[in-house]
Amino acid sequence: MPFEHVTAPMNSAPANDVGGHGITSLDEYEAATERVRELADYPEGTPQAEELAGLVQAIMQWDNAHDDATSWQ
Repeated sequence: MPFEHVTAPMNSAPANDVGGHGITSLDEYEAATERVRELADYPEGTPQAEELAGLVQAIMQWDNAHDDATSWQ
């Protein structure tokens, strides 16, 4: 499943459960990863693919901010 198109920052806020402000909690992170699984098969150019790109970006930002195992506590 290609994700090359989601590595660049998006200019608009995605329409997703994290409100376009990024992921702020572990519960939001888990909801975002579940939603990514739901959206994985939509073709590029669809609203769902845009939402997927935004969610993947938010997940990557969360992962980068929480890459130290002790920061999850």
